[in-house]
Amino acid sequence: MVEKSKSYFYIGEKMKIGYLKNLGRHELEQAAAKWQALHENEKVELEPVGFDEIETKIQDGEVDAVLVNSRNTIYQTLASYAVSDIALLALVQAGNFNKYQQTVELGELRNVPCIIVASVADEKSEYHYLKDILSIKNDLIAVETLGEAILMVESGSGYLIMNEMTASHVDDDQVQKLFLLRDGKQLREKYVLLAKSDDSQVAEFSKILRENIN
Repeated sequence: MVEKSKSYFYIGEKMKIGYLKNLGRHELEQAAAKWQALHENEKVELEPVGFDEIETKIQDGEVDAVLVNSRNTIYQTLASYAVSDIALLALVQAGNFNKYQQTVELGELRNVPCIIVASVADEKSEYHYLKDILSIKNDLIAVETLGEAILMVESGSGYLIMNEMTASHVDDDQVQKLFLLRDGKQLREKYVLLAKSDDSQVAEFSKILRENIN
């Protein structure tokens, strides 16, 4: 979920942090504000990036780091700064499960398509994430906006996977949120900042972001 934000204007040094568009930027904004309170002459800029752009943008110096979820192992040339480990939820049509139910097994959703929220450019990477990282076996349906995805969930046309943090921004009584399990084990995803090795600024920023999220 992409959220609009106020900008931060400071004279002096600048750090640019990218993030995958579907992760949103709320927590990054809070971390940026804390960073700037500690470094009065430094500015933090936030920029949404596509999955396929990450390595090039970091190596070319267009961004100092990029916040990603669970996919960093394919980058052999970048350092990984751990931020958080977050539970995954399935957003389903309200009424299909007991209203007091808090978890759902993936097997219980096997006949329901899983919805991907991604632009055409990012669809391939989101497909890879769901199929190869999370091992989701369901048919996948791609839409370009979270609003479209929520409408599909409301109508029972599919379910949506979000982590606990981003799902907290969805307030809809026609949607039920259930912690997602596979064989009784809770599914989770990691948040990490990818950057060049030995970047002390990114290492410090990752600590601030980690404290803000956890």
